[in-house]
Amino acid sequence: MTTSKLALTTMLLATAMMAACQRNAPDTTVEAETAISVVSGSVTAPDGLPVAYDVRGSGDVNLVFVHCWSCNREFWREQLDVFADDYRVVALDLGGHGQSAATRESWSILGLAQDVKAVADELELDNIVLIGHSMGGPVSLEAARLMSGRVIGVIAADTLHDADLKFPPDQAEQMIAAFEADFAGAMAGMFTGMAAEEMDTDLRDWIVTKASNANPEVAVALLRDFGNVDFPALFSNAGVPIRAINAMPSMMTPTTNIEGNRKYADFDATLMEGVGHFLQLENPQAFNPLLRAYLLELER
Repeated sequence: MTTSKLALTTMLLATAMMAACQRNAPDTTVEAETAISVVSGSVTAPDGLPVAYDVRGSGDVNLVFVHCWSCNREFWREQLDVFADDYRVVALDLGGHGQSAATRESWSILGLAQDVKAVADELELDNIVLIGHSMGGPVSLEAARLMSGRVIGVIAADTLHDADLKFPPDQAEQMIAAFEADFAGAMAGMFTGMAAEEMDTDLRDWIVTKASNANPEVAVALLRDFGNVDFPALFSNAGVPIRAINAMPSMMTPTTNIEGNRKYADFDATLMEGVGHFLQLENPQAFNPLLRAYLLELER
């Protein structure tokens, strides 16, 4: 991996990863293998952008899964049906990602939290746990602030490592330039580098393909905004317990600063071995029990 691609990966992981609503008529499908009913719909965010989502399962607690940068709700495919047995499970495509529209005039990390709130408002959700992977971590913290009193906790997946970590702006600009010069190449290098060496080849190819097909304008605009995110304020203003399931520190994954993060919020973390940035896909057999344990803690 080139220096610029390696540095870009480090930046993304270190920083994060770092009006009534209207809904189209929902489609109800049944997944043949699991016989789980899935209701798909779309809501209109406050700025008019359509946001796609799925709902499955039922329960007193509502789980809202928030995906990472340049990904979509399919990146939670190993969790959605599993947790629908005990919870109402909602997964959305943030604006500019997946099946959601990309017509927003300006893009910001925290602005995506309005998409999460739009879906929660449409479905009249309370007693919510927000579960965010990578960029979905800061988005979830801001969504918790926007929905104060309705969210009982945020669970991060390989994100929110260190609220105090900063990244030099000049290095960030060099990395953004690499994406502007060769989006597909930079994306393939970065997402391949963030995976564990042990990752299944087919899974790695699937991840790289999905990321490489992301909207370049949206992706670059959000990259530029990472440096504007005030992580200490996000932690403090979320107003709910924050739990993290992160990969063990490596060349690609920063150290999770548990004690440092506790300056700003009720924070704790569990570290997984033998996985990279996409831990929920790489080893769901280990990830899902950890997620369930945190859910039970937050419910209590």
